[in-house]
Amino acid sequence: MNTSTLPALGALLLGTTLASAAPAKAPETSAPAATAAKDPFVFSKWAQSRFAWFDAKRDNAANPWIQDFNVSLRMQYQWSNVDPAGGEDRIKGGSKGDGRRWNDEWRRFRMGVNFKFLEKFKFVNVWNIGGMDGRYQYKDGWYRGSNTYSLYELYTEYNAGQATFGLGKMKPAYFGEYRTSSSAILTIERSALVNQLRAETNYGISARSTDKNAKIGWQLGMYLNGNGHDNLTEPGFNTGDNCFVGGTISYDTSNMAFLDKSRLYLDYAHNFTRLDTYGKTGRNIPGRFEYQGTGAVDMIGLTWEGTRGNFYLMTEVMAGFNLVNLDEGKSKGAQNVFGVTIMPAYKFTPHWEGVFRYQLATGSNAVVVDKRYYSTNSNYSAVSDCLQGFYLGANYYLFPDNPNMMKVMAGVEYLSSNGTDAKGAKGYTGWSYSVAVRTNF
Repeated sequence: MNTSTLPALGALLLGTTLASAAPAKAPETSAPAATAAKDPFVFSKWAQSRFAWFDAKRDNAANPWIQDFNVSLRMQYQWSNVDPAGGEDRIKGGSKGDGRRWNDEWRRFRMGVNFKFLEKFKFVNVWNIGGMDGRYQYKDGWYRGSNTYSLYELYTEYNAGQATFGLGKMKPAYFGEYRTSSSAILTIERSALVNQLRAETNYGISARSTDKNAKIGWQLGMYLNGNGHDNLTEPGFNTGDNCFVGGTISYDTSNMAFLDKSRLYLDYAHNFTRLDTYGKTGRNIPGRFEYQGTGAVDMIGLTWEGTRGNFYLMTEVMAGFNLVNLDEGKSKGAQNVFGVTIMPAYKFTPHWEGVFRYQLATGSNAVVVDKRYYSTNSNYSAVSDCLQGFYLGANYYLFPDNPNMMKVMAGVEYLSSNGTDAKGAKGYTGWSYSVAVRTNF
């Protein structure tokens, strides 16, 4: 274990150690009968308040300049074991007696600040913390990678009433699973096609309806496709056509079907970058950190999600046309990809939740399996013509009144790939078993 992980492990236990710092109960003394009873001590509220350094309303300190100031901390450590069809021969290094089925890593470790100012403005700055243990990877032997410091978000929002405008580096939140925050997703990893098509956080401008519960909601944005190399902080102008645009229309469908509260989303994005000209006109193919845009020139998604009592459901259909940023050898000739996701969940108790997800993605040489950890630990190709996945998981919320503050997630998934990549290699088929611990303050 990397020694830099030790302080982080201590931070991961912050939720349990903070309790010892809670104010001790004062000795009982006689008090006037008229003294009002204090609200009962709730640990999760107390712990969350430690990260809210200033709140004008809470602190009874009206301030025309700054209305609140918060520190944010999001951590996720996870373990996974893959069990591919074909056994040890399908594990990287297995033929040399150096196979590794399991992997573990700091999947996310982010810190930042956010505050509201001048009544109508909000500022957000979040960093990925580097130097943490990354996942094991194989290249003539296994080695553990290390996470890189990088700027995740840096933007300002202005609330103009019915519309809110944003400027800076932000998340282009298209598709249902990606729209859901990483602190709130119900599965340990998002579905393969969402990860393939989504864009990373990018510099851009955005506008959206302020009221997320309005009958009709909307969102528009224009974003760059890349980041530079100076600690991944500055905007990257890789080409003259370096941008994509996206939009969302949503409609409140509550009580229109069997769900009491539900919403329908239609997402669309178009990428203006002519990646088909790379390598043909002297333009260099973007590297890993130079291209952070969408996985297709055009992508569209239709999502319906909602709740009824303790029951939750998300259904989604997606498509990507004219795929980009693929492995030129394995995905030769790939053009379009289509997919479906169905994900029901049920809260059995305030602490326990069960979740199931079915995913399907199809397209000739066009489907890319999630690198965690199918293509990392197995020697199956990461590319296939068709992928189906069945995920069954359980989530335990330590603090139901603030469920995403700290939770433990466990999941088992079976993937089945059909067809081969352009080189004739078969895609991943087999099982995976994963556990994750997540905190979000």
